[in-house]
Amino acid sequence: MSASHEPQAPALPPPETPRHPRWSRFSPSMGWRAFWSEIVIVVLGVVIALAANEAVQDWSWRNKVVDAEVRILSDTDIVFEWSAEQYTAQSCINAQLDGLARRVMDSGATLNAAPLYSDVNTQVHSRFVLRAPTRQWQFLIWEALVADGTAPHFSQARQRYFNDIQSQAAAVRDSRVDINRLIGRLAALAYPTALDPSARLEFLVDLESLRRQTTLTTINSMQFMRAIDTNGIPPKPQDVEASLNDSGTVQFCKEHGFPLGDWREFREAKVNNAAPSPRKTP
Repeated sequence: MSASHEPQAPALPPPETPRHPRWSRFSPSMGWRAFWSEIVIVVLGVVIALAANEAVQDWSWRNKVVDAEVRILSDTDIVFEWSAEQYTAQSCINAQLDGLARRVMDSGATLNAAPLYSDVNTQVHSRFVLRAPTRQWQFLIWEALVADGTAPHFSQARQRYFNDIQSQAAAVRDSRVDINRLIGRLAALAYPTALDPSARLEFLVDLESLRRQTTLTTINSMQFMRAIDTNGIPPKPQDVEASLNDSGTVQFCKEHGFPLGDWREFREAKVNNAAPSPRKTP
């Protein structure tokens, strides 16, 4: 007799383990409230540290700007004194140019040679028939502040002020090249050369070109003095006078009886004046 086989129920699959997001599997030992408190404290610490570092840097730059303002004052003083010298000497320059032009016009077939002056010091022995200021017209401290990254930390107004001085000084410095070249060419007036109409005209063109260049430099000088007087701290009048007393050009003009202007009228003088009025004697 065969054994009976009862039908067996199919095997059920094992129960699935419920899935949870990974972040929910993590449970800090100190609890979520304490965990987030720690995170907030860390973030606040980083923010405070960054703010403190920025405050320290800002304080450091402020000190650098204050120190730079003091140092740059010496440069603006020099620019002002150079400007005062140019303004003072323009009347003398014009008188020299007028005398040389008359010499060229009044000479016959041979030029009546002009006096040749010399300036002797320990380094340079120059010869000339016309004397004018020769300065470097550099604004070195501001250029250094631009190079080392301090300049952008000045106020916008101060940056514009110093940038204007620097750019105008560079323009005057470029014009000095032409002025020196013309003064060198005019030294030929010291020789009794033949004067045909072409040579006479060439001398006169050089003289008037030099007049134009020096007049533009004087106008720039007036603008320098006004800008420094308005936006900066101008040097003391006695310091300007001391600088003029040390000027070789001013001394030359006094020794040879040429007129000099008065730098102190720079505030009221018209910018388009060809030359300042002769200096009033006290």
